[in-house]
Amino acid sequence: MANEHSAYTRPMTDQETIISQLIEKHAHKASMSQYDRAVSITAISAARQVVLAIPSNLPAEVYQARVLAELGQLMERYHDPDGQYTSGKGVIGSLVNDLHYTLTRASD
Repeated sequence: MANEHSAYTRPMTDQETIISQLIEKHAHKASMSQYDRAVSITAISAARQVVLAIPSNLPAEVYQARVLAELGQLMERYHDPDGQYTSGKGVIGSLVNDLHYTLTRASD
């Protein structure tokens, strides 16, 4: 995976790389899901769009807090009615938990 943010021409920060890699990991999990695959893929896509909309030139602590806060807000309001087993909220929640854990460890 290239260390460049698709929306920018500058190299990604370590923090952006971690976030991008975790989103890709969860996108892969969503694509392999046996249950409500389309709902899971759509939920991760929505999370990716939220992250891409956050200015990446913020100070690292502010960027991290904003990513987690905005994904948390997305999770709270997200509901895909097409899911039989999931609304997508749990898929986003799993991503948020992984991001929080990994970014906290990376900043220690």
